[in-house]
Amino acid sequence: MTSTINDRTPTRMEGPGGAYISDPKNATIVMGGSEGDGAPQIPGATLVLHAMGDRTNNSLTFAEVTFPVGQRPWFHTHHSEDEGFFILEGQLTVTVLDGDGQRHTLVTNPGELVWGPQDYAHSYHVTSDVPCKTIIALTPGSTLPAYFAAVQNLELDPNDTAAVEAFCEETNRLYGLEFLPHIPLDV
Repeated sequence: MTSTINDRTPTRMEGPGGAYISDPKNATIVMGGSEGDGAPQIPGATLVLHAMGDRTNNSLTFAEVTFPVGQRPWFHTHHSEDEGFFILEGQLTVTVLDGDGQRHTLVTNPGELVWGPQDYAHSYHVTSDVPCKTIIALTPGSTLPAYFAAVQNLELDPNDTAAVEAFCEETNRLYGLEFLPHIPLDV
C-alpha cells in the first residue's frame, strides 16, 4: 500500500468547530523497505493515523500502530514531542537511556502505558510471540506522520556509513527525530 498521507488527517465526516470522525481506510500506512535489526522505518508495522496536529490545534498526534514480532528500531530521540504507548495486545519492552547513558528497561503489557519524555534516547522491542498492537500519543502534535509517509519503503543499507549518516542528519533536520545507530541495541 502506498500512503497518501501528507500533513492533513483523513476524515470520514466533519462537524462544526473542528469536530470530525477519522477515516482509517484512508489513514493507513503499511511500512515496507529494507529489513534488518534496527531498521528506522519499522518494516512490517501498520500505522493508522486518527489525529494529527492539523486537527488537534497541534496539541496531539494519535495513532493505532501494530508492530511485528521482534521489531525494534535504532535508539532515537524525539526533540519535538513526548511519546506514549498504550498496549492493547502483545508486549513492548522500551529501553530508555538516562543522562549518563545507563539503560532503564520498561516492560509493558496489555492495559499498560509507557510514557517517554522528549529528549531521552530510547528504543523498543516487541518481546511477545504475537504482534504488539498499541495506541500511540504524541504531544504536542507533530510531524512524525509525515516522517513515516516519507520513509514508508525506505531502502537503507546499515553498513553504508555515509548513507546512514545522511539519513540521520536529514531526519533530525526535517522531523526533530535523531537516530542513534551507533548505540548497540543489545548489551
